[in-house]
Amino acid sequence: MANELSDLVLYNPFTAASLSLPPVTGFASCIEGVYGDEGNVVGYRYGCYESDSVYDVWSLGGFFYDKVVLSGSPSAGPAIALSMHMDGKRLSFARVGDSSWRQVSVIRRSLDSYADCVYHCGRFYAVTMEGKLKSWGLGGPEDRPRKKTIIAEGDDYFFELITRYLVSTPWGHLLQICVVLDKYQEHYVRVDVERLDLKSSQMVGVSPAKALRGHVVFLGQNSLGILSVDKFPEVRPNCIYFTTPRLRGDAFEHHHNQWIGVKVYDLSSRKLEDAFLSGGGHYGTICPSEVWFTPSL
Repeated sequence: MANELSDLVLYNPFTAASLSLPPVTGFASCIEGVYGDEGNVVGYRYGCYESDSVYDVWSLGGFFYDKVVLSGSPSAGPAIALSMHMDGKRLSFARVGDSSWRQVSVIRRSLDSYADCVYHCGRFYAVTMEGKLKSWGLGGPEDRPRKKTIIAEGDDYFFELITRYLVSTPWGHLLQICVVLDKYQEHYVRVDVERLDLKSSQMVGVSPAKALRGHVVFLGQNSLGILSVDKFPEVRPNCIYFTTPRLRGDAFEHHHNQWIGVKVYDLSSRKLEDAFLSGGGHYGTICPSEVWFTPSL
């Protein structure tokens, strides 16, 4: 969560326990603090742009961050956070307890941006809207992130793409879930699932009926979850539950504005349906409000 100063806080809504991540001014290459006479923060400006605009201290928390994923639970040991921010143009790392963020990737002067990120098998992975895939491992000399470019060229989805997600599965696969604008579908949406083949550094198609192996996936702006329906029979197998994606382009909104709230996509029938009634209105496609919570069991 972002607090009243737009600083990120790890918050457990069930126990009210919290841990602070580095402040928003810790993104030193992006954000500059504006200070009052008494030395307190009264606003922020983007240090990477030549602009005199000053934002209220609380406002950046609503739009500066796109997503944050963790290497693990902070209660289990030192955790590392990866932040995707500035409309998906930048990635930064920080350890819980650090005073600043370490920027590791910038997309400049391009229509591309990062769509999603995930922690998988000891490394962070991030995919762009064009389909380029990179990964980072930590723990090298001076704890510098070790970057690998896995897929350097984009794919054919870009002009019909709504968004992409990365899913780390319990059986060790890294899946890419592409949400595509398809005028031949009832709700103008088709979902394709692919698997990363590390040997060929390519995404390969996966049969929709076998992609999730009887599991169910929960996707959205916060960290995802993947559950076995054997342990959670209330959810539907081989389905993907989506909260409203943050739409950076107007393609989907222009054609159809039905993705508001929480949807469920059945990979077998290839149909998108309402998971349950939800509010938000048209504003909900710009600033989604629903998130997933996964309590420890």
